[in-house]
Amino acid sequence: MSRGSDGRETRAGQNRQDDRERPGTRSSRTSVRMTVERARAIQSHADRTGTQQDFKARAQSAAARNAQDSAEDGE
Repeated sequence: MSRGSDGRETRAGQNRQDDRERPGTRSSRTSVRMTVERARAIQSHADRTGTQQDFKARAQSAAARNAQDSAEDGE
């Protein structure tokens, strides 16, 4: 098994049927929603390396938007 970039263990070629069955876990552009914790990790890495500054901003924005959506949905 390998650990995917989102921290979940996967097997090569494994069908992610469970992701498709959970509402709200997929968006039109990505398979995994950006979380506040993941955005923080991206920001930390970007700040340490001086790279990915534009991606850092997009990650923070997506995480804030997803957190707001979750709060509005009562999650």
